[in-house]
Amino acid sequence: MKSISLKLDLTIKQISDEPDFAEHAYIIPQINIEKLRQHNEYINEPCKEILKYELNNQKVFNYVKEKGIDVENHHNFSTVCALQKKVAEIYHHDGANYSHDKENIGTIAQIEFAQKQNNYTNCRGMAIILSGVLRAYGFQANVVECHSDDVNSPEIHVVCEVFCEDLNKTVLLDPSNNLIYYLNSQPLSLIELREAIINDQSEKITLNEDSSHNGEDVSIIQLLAYMSKNLMFLVKGIKSDETHELRDENRICLVPADYLDKDYPKASLRTNNIQKFYISK
Repeated sequence: MKSISLKLDLTIKQISDEPDFAEHAYIIPQINIEKLRQHNEYINEPCKEILKYELNNQKVFNYVKEKGIDVENHHNFSTVCALQKKVAEIYHHDGANYSHDKENIGTIAQIEFAQKQNNYTNCRGMAIILSGVLRAYGFQANVVECHSDDVNSPEIHVVCEVFCEDLNKTVLLDPSNNLIYYLNSQPLSLIELREAIINDQSEKITLNEDSSHNGEDVSIIQLLAYMSKNLMFLVKGIKSDETHELRDENRICLVPADYLDKDYPKASLRTNNIQKFYISK
């Protein structure tokens, strides 16, 4: 894993002589941290199982293996890491605003769509492909939208979360960067990443050693600066399979308590209960 202290020192040395150093985008903006702190009221109460997954789809499984996404399945975190690495090696992130309509639902459709773009797609396409691959291998995995609270310019980053039985926890995956965040050597979920940023633990966060964006090194400071403004609302599908897209009627949104009565982003179910956002069959 990369040392954030080393990365921080190197980055500061590189940009410290630039104009407006204090305002540089690669420093985690304090305003983002304060905004998350001001809106951080969640509950963690038991609830009925509400999330539904289709696992081990044989058609998808055979298809992705033919495409080279073929790893030995030990049904553990190591398999999850290997699958994300394979997806990131074959498909690449370009940030384009591609349409993801009803004709592109499902893992196979998204892979074929990416192939038409020379194996490039945006973060949503990368997340759809990886989550579908993971479910085909038997893992409970979701596409998750990460929203800011800026309704006038709603920038969204789309990632995956997967439940790893051997760790007994949910883990955040960012296939656009072949990325996993760690704190104290433990992989983080999205809500745990949010808490780490709020609690001034950013300097303790590390990345997996093979993280990269299309083969290029990534900056943990730049990543955390970007994520710090996109962790106000987390949205994923209640039903995750090959026939359900992330649309209003199939969206659960985790929000702070004071945002429960808002209508952005659109979701059929809004909750400040962390367990309700994560619990599944």
